[in-house]
Amino acid sequence: MKILSILIVAIILLTGCNNQNEQINYKTNQHSTYESQQIYGTFSTKITDKKPERLNNIKVGTEKLNGAIIKAGEEFSFNSQVGPRNEETGFEKAIIFDGHGNKMDGYGGGVCQISSTLYNAALNAGLEITERHQHSRDVTYVEDGKDASVSYDVEDLKIKNNSNSNLKISASTDDDTL
Repeated sequence: MKILSILIVAIILLTGCNNQNEQINYKTNQHSTYESQQIYGTFSTKITDKKPERLNNIKVGTEKLNGAIIKAGEEFSFNSQVGPRNEETGFEKAIIFDGHGNKMDGYGGGVCQISSTLYNAALNAGLEITERHQHSRDVTYVEDGKDASVSYDVEDLKIKNNSNSNLKISASTDDDTL
């Protein structure tokens, strides 16, 4: 029972929304109505590095991702949705990997766990991945080859909604699970 309650609270899922008359506020990514909802794909990852700065970045990035809409046939850009990672947008410095696998401090450290979790949810939903990059070294939160590195204006995760439904991304996190 404990595992089930954690998964209900802490998964990223893609939810189809088929209402022809739905109203979408793109500035806040809020839907006003749904004709039907169906879960297309889910995935969760365990947060093992719990440094406060990294947890902040995961929470900020998850809030920016939550509620995003991908219309049928459209391509979604993780970087466009989450935006630049800097102090002004609420991100803090935490460990990131440079292109050679070296650890260093950089704004938004931890955001790649969000993109990797979303990547796996999209795969589980059968969506088309149009851009994805692997990290320069292994990460601990997904199995080898299942990560999605992002860096604003450099590397992006792009997903094409190849379904006939609009999709809504629902993302949440706590200090243990994304």
